Amino acid sequence: MKLIKGVVISKVDENSYVAVTTGKSMKKFNGMVRFNESAAFIVKQLESEKSEKQLVDALMQEYDVTEETALTNVRSVVEKLRAEGLIK
Repeated sequence: MKLIKGVVISKVDENSYVAVTTGKSMKKFNGMVRFNESAAFIVKQLESEKSEKQLVDALMQEYDVTEETALTNVRSVVEKLRAEGLIK
């Protein structure tokens, strides 16, 4: 899975990030999605093609969390992105 072209991730403040679309991607989604730091980490990983397993492994390495916690968080973020049409 990977973010659609035109998704930009920006840091808003110390622990808050947003994803917005630009260009033609705005036809699919014209809004903003807010993320905390760990969710933004997952979203940034999706700038290149990644499997669920790769996302889980990256999150476990970055945040020293269990596989179960990482999997729950990855699935939650991916579900939110899919619902908004931001990943393919």
